[in-house]
Amino acid sequence: MDFLINESQLRLILQEQDQSKMTDYMKDMYSFTKNLVDKAKKIYGLNLKLLLTWGASVGGFVLPLDNFIKTGRFNLTEEQQVLILVGIACTYFYDNSRAIKLILKKIKAEGLEDTFKEVLIKSKNLKNSFFKFLDSSNITLGSSMDLIAYSFLIPIVNDIVEVAYHGGSVDTMVNLIVKRLVASGVIIVSKIILTDAIKKLVKKFTR
Repeated sequence: MDFLINESQLRLILQEQDQSKMTDYMKDMYSFTKNLVDKAKKIYGLNLKLLLTWGASVGGFVLPLDNFIKTGRFNLTEEQQVLILVGIACTYFYDNSRAIKLILKKIKAEGLEDTFKEVLIKSKNLKNSFFKFLDSSNITLGSSMDLIAYSFLIPIVNDIVEVAYHGGSVDTMVNLIVKRLVASGVIIVSKIILTDAIKKLVKKFTR
């Protein structure tokens, strides 16, 4: 049997947590990006620190692809996985053609062109699916980079849905969610824009 909780109970439950799951996820996504950048530097001598500007957004987009590689039929070393993933990350988040060409050259030298193309196709499918999801939620995107900026939401949509279904006013739920996300300190979307986006997502799942 499902039990609904009232608004004050919801507020108390979320505020009593030292760190919500969403905040932890955000920090995990940023940590994933930092580790990827560090390994790319150590293994291949690639300086990709600018990816950290996108932080959690890179993690949100690349983590599902990391899982795709690890659970698929690919037989890659850890070093090769890093090379493929930084290639994907730079394709979307790094506006430096010279760096991308260098990574693609290393991918070719490793004999990983076909693998990279397969993962790239998967990334395009993920991007298109996410775009359709945001569009169905009436979230307006001004450019492809706007879409990428929101990609930190990909791994936490289910958590947003879970909070949404607990009931209470939309404004209360949205404010609590946004507060936790902003508290992580690793997102680049402004609080005002994020509040509007989360409100539309919550309304999508509660209407």
